[in-house]
Amino acid sequence: MNMRFGAPPFAAGMRLVLGFALTAAALVVAPRVAHATKAEKVTLEEDSGPAPKPAEDAPAKTDSDEEPPKVKKVVPPYSLPWQLRPVLPTTLLRSDTSYAFHGVNGSTLVSGIYGSYKFMPHFGAFAKIAVVQSSPPDSNPPDPGGFGFANPLLGANVGLWPAKGIKLGMSLGLTLPIGSGTSNSTDRGAQTANVYAMYARSGFDNALFMPDYFSILPGVDVAWVTKNLTLQAELNIVFLSKVRGIQQLKSSLQDFSMGLHAGYFFFPWLSAGLDFRWQNWLSTPRYVQQELSHDSRNSLTLGLGPRFHMKLSDTLRFRPGLSMSFGLDQPMASSHYKILQLDLPFFF
Repeated sequence: MNMRFGAPPFAAGMRLVLGFALTAAALVVAPRVAHATKAEKVTLEEDSGPAPKPAEDAPAKTDSDEEPPKVKKVVPPYSLPWQLRPVLPTTLLRSDTSYAFHGVNGSTLVSGIYGSYKFMPHFGAFAKIAVVQSSPPDSNPPDPGGFGFANPLLGANVGLWPAKGIKLGMSLGLTLPIGSGTSNSTDRGAQTANVYAMYARSGFDNALFMPDYFSILPGVDVAWVTKNLTLQAELNIVFLSKVRGIQQLKSSLQDFSMGLHAGYFFFPWLSAGLDFRWQNWLSTPRYVQQELSHDSRNSLTLGLGPRFHMKLSDTLRFRPGLSMSFGLDQPMASSHYKILQLDLPFFF
């Protein structure tokens, strides 16, 4: 009996094995597309946090969710004036020395330490102390030379930047009347040194060398800083009130000063600055009354020089500078005043 239930078992098994082999070979040789996985940076804080949600629960990331590219902010450099204030509150320690040559063999040295601290972005405080050593020019009769301490200066300032490139600073200072060379002092040399110190500082530190008076010094500065150029203007008025000294002194005095500064950066490490300064007594102090011409009531000076910029560390910068100033009106012009200023500020 011939029964046909299908192919013999051996032949059927061979066909089954051959079919599996052909299928496996096709899968092996078929081309595959490789998908790269983007590596993500994980910080220690993220790694130690809770496990992330499953990928299917996270919302799809769109183009609007991409992090914007970081743009480096470039701040235009600020040119520090020679005798005008820094326009904004800052933390610095500054050694400022002026050496004036005048007349025949006359010289005056004024050395001061200025410190300021910015305790908030818009607010700061400052202080200044100074000494003077004077050797008057040859005269008949000769004026005595002398040494003295200036009135200490204390104050606070506020800084604002109302528009792009514009910086506005306001300050209020006061002097403590503890300096040497008062009007009733027997130290004639210290009294003379105070007068010569005012000339050596271009009239911008007069309140420090009026030891008979307590002074209040409001002032305002405005600066325009763009690219490598700085332009700054300053106005000051000083109110002096007599607290000691002889009876002949006026009970109150007023002094006014203004200045202009222009500075330019030639390189990141080198700039040059120019100061134009004018000072005028609104009332007449004793040393001006003693002059026949009263030329000492006001002074007009011009100072210029280079400044270097050094980064000593991430938080410390050194900006030394050397300037020369000249008297442009009487009596400084006729006395051939030449003032060498060494400025050594450290910014923190």
